[in-house]
Amino acid sequence: MAAAEPNPERAQRTTIRVLWGCAVLTAFIGVFLVADIVKSSDRYGSAAWVGIALAGLAILALAALYVACGLGRVTLGTKVGPTNLFQLSAICLVIAVGADILIPGRDTGSLALLLPWGITYWIHNLNRPPADDEPAS
Repeated sequence: MAAAEPNPERAQRTTIRVLWGCAVLTAFIGVFLVADIVKSSDRYGSAAWVGIALAGLAILALAALYVACGLGRVTLGTKVGPTNLFQLSAICLVIAVGADILIPGRDTGSLALLLPWGITYWIHNLNRPPADDEPAS
């Protein structure tokens, strides 16, 4: 039985669908954060509101990045100064998870962001060329 020839167009369409799925999943996580805030906002202090703002901005940034990638405007490897967008998404993830700790009763809510981020990690490194110090396989 012969192996099927790889189809780059199909692979690109699948990648775009997965990126859109990550954007939707990230948006759902943001909606759940908002629903939880509405339910229990009467007991929040100033630290909680700072956490809400930071987590919200980080979630919006991640969703916007995934949408931009899904639209083909940027890739996760797009350089921004000395770093790339994927590395900046990791910073947003850490900010969202860290800020979530400031919100009472939500110690691990933003950990759900690890799923879409992990998927984009896989996509970003799927066809990455080897670095100069790595042996080609």
